[in-house]
Amino acid sequence: MRAVRRLALRLSAVPASTRAYAGLCVATMAWASAFVFGKIVLAEIEALSAGAWRHALAATILLPFAWRARRAAHLRAALLPLALMIACGGVLYPWTFFAALDRTSATNTSLLIALNPALTFLLAPLVGERYTRRGGLGIVLALCGAALVITHGDLAVVTNLAAARSGDLLALGAAALWAIFNVGSRRVVAHLPHALTNTCIYGFGSLALFTLASPEQPLEQLAGASPAALGALAAMVVLSSVLAGQLFLYGVHTVGVGRTVVFVYLVPVLTAAAATVMLGEPLLATQVVGGAAVLAGVYVTTRAPRPPAGAPLGGYAGAPSRQ
Repeated sequence: MRAVRRLALRLSAVPASTRAYAGLCVATMAWASAFVFGKIVLAEIEALSAGAWRHALAATILLPFAWRARRAAHLRAALLPLALMIACGGVLYPWTFFAALDRTSATNTSLLIALNPALTFLLAPLVGERYTRRGGLGIVLALCGAALVITHGDLAVVTNLAAARSGDLLALGAAALWAIFNVGSRRVVAHLPHALTNTCIYGFGSLALFTLASPEQPLEQLAGASPAALGALAAMVVLSSVLAGQLFLYGVHTVGVGRTVVFVYLVPVLTAAAATVMLGEPLLATQVVGGAAVLAGVYVTTRAPRPPAGAPLGGYAGAPSRQ
């Protein structure tokens, strides 16, 4: 117990922005694992049912933490953007993510969902975030690097994303939904504890998804799933939903949505690295160059000039800094 307290004391001495960026690196690894685990889950469980169980289990894990933090919540101030987050992140995104992953390749899904930071960049002025020219350059650089990693330098991969393919359209829709979720989160993190926010999103989202998935008999699907599928689902819940969800909201609160979402570009880089180590796939020169571009883009964006003293990080006038 004393060791835990000493560790907590040391972490509290680290600047909030440093903790946020370190947490976002961990969140990125968790997001990358979702593509692998998601394929395993979808081999035995339908998309809607998988999304419903993922959110229900995540809400169950977070519920005790949310209950303890309930007194610090100002729900009325965050009600409308929270409802938007529940609709986009709790219901529509998991549905479209699993549906896209089920209908198209993980490469196409990753490439199109990697557009999320760019879409968020376009929407961020709606919540008062201002971007410098340097920050915009970092986002473009990271996007180019992500595309290079996924396509291996073959532009035909991009041109073959046919509009007629439903999986590709769903992946593009998932990227747009995530961008709207990101923008909504900026209005929520200043008023609600992170655990309570995610519990509401996952809890209400799971109720809606279970209703939509009722013809699929989600309980029977879960009961009939193999240990491998159940383990993959549990890994998605703990890593991608619970852990990454908490770290993401902390990042938004501390350094702003613009600097937070750029970490999504690291996902294809980590996926390529994992494929090399775990699957024995060769590490191509284009992957190395693309990965370097992604890291450079993240660095440029996160090192963008800070606002004047007294102004909140990210340019949003309503969010307090935790420095």
